Amino acid sequence: MDRLIEITDDLFDISSRIKSIDENYKIYFNGGTRRYELHNSSKTPSFQAVFPYTSLDKRALDFARQTAVSNKEKILAQIDAHNARLEKRRQDELIQKYIGGLRL
Repeated sequence: MDRLIEITDDLFDISSRIKSIDENYKIYFNGGTRRYELHNSSKTPSFQAVFPYTSLDKRALDFARQTAVSNKEKILAQIDAHNARLEKRRQDELIQKYIGGLRL
């Protein structure tokens, strides 16, 4: 963690707004990767996620809300629904390929 710089004050007050989601959340700037990271000080290891943005703004706040552990069930349901759609599409494509290969 020698390359991590804790962000406690920023232009849009994102660091304190993210703390309102979970009081244990902390934002660090990783000097090695040049990315912002979300950490949870109550967990070991504390790393939670890398923000997919190069600056701290509302998108980072939205990302922290969407990926919060408290949303675990919702996130898992979204993943399951997405996987079901992919499987249905794959099955439909296989059926069309099979039917297309038949000469009636």
